[in-house]
Amino acid sequence: MSTTFGSYIRSLRTQNGMTQAQLADRLNVTDKAVSKWERDLSYPDITLFPKLADLLGVTADDLLHESKDGGQPSRLLQIFEMSHDIRTPLHIILGCANMARLHHEDTDLLLRYLESIQISGEYLLQVIDRVMEVTHQEQGGPEVSAKAGPVPTPPDPSESAISGSDRRNTVDSPPPSNIQELSEYLDHRAQARRDSMEKFDFSGKRILVAEDIMVNREIAGEILRHAGAEVEFAEDGQVCLDKIQKSPAGYYDLILMDLMMPVLDGLEAARRIRRLDDPEKASIPIIAVSANVHEKERREALEAGMNEFAEKPIFIDRLFAAMAKFL
Repeated sequence: MSTTFGSYIRSLRTQNGMTQAQLADRLNVTDKAVSKWERDLSYPDITLFPKLADLLGVTADDLLHESKDGGQPSRLLQIFEMSHDIRTPLHIILGCANMARLHHEDTDLLLRYLESIQISGEYLLQVIDRVMEVTHQEQGGPEVSAKAGPVPTPPDPSESAISGSDRRNTVDSPPPSNIQELSEYLDHRAQARRDSMEKFDFSGKRILVAEDIMVNREIAGEILRHAGAEVEFAEDGQVCLDKIQKSPAGYYDLILMDLMMPVLDGLEAARRIRRLDDPEKASIPIIAVSANVHEKERREALEAGMNEFAEKPIFIDRLFAAMAKFL
């Protein structure tokens, strides 16, 4: 019969002749907290594990690896083991940041370090999504980055940046487990990014970016101008709507719409654009851009009349591929 985290704690506590109240007192938590642990209703805070293990006469590693959920390693253990996957890209990010500071006058080296920082950050985002997915399963919530439609084949590491539902499907494929593997991954991705960026040219296209945070407007503007596009900005949904209404039909070719903005959010702005009397203005392509990547946000964006969903942080090649469908 497989153990659970709760039954394991209860067994160790009993062997050590402690009541729930005594264990709670030594850990400086409530009796109710210990009771919940033993009924598998919650886990202790990860910072309590060393002291809890010491009191129960085992190691923190024993607590993590002996606890089971339905005969499988606990979700807490899954998250704990992901910490290595988080520290590996962080090591590269911090190391490259230090090296970039030391060699800022060497343009080639600086670009190399910046490329490694960016790709390691994207890799780290994959790991965070894995943690979020496990956490949502623990809470009985929706999957992260779920998306309607057929599930695509998991991409090869040498392909373009992974986002949305594509990145969700890398959960079953273990990411690089050490610095050397991640270094090889970086080499593949850097070349893939360079190859991908050469495919897109939006010269002559005018894009309206609706985004309330200034630095995000700057980032989006620089990315789009690099591909030849002309860019204008709206700091909230109402300004975006006003610009569409006041401009001639066809003036803007596409809107990148943040979902969470003051005055008028992106969802309502999209709904009102779709209700405009001028059919050409009402049918302008709108791509939702949001850091919220759950199925609920994607569904709401499409129901509001948006054509595509892109996520923050922006994956340039994925965003450009989505834009190219309409440009």
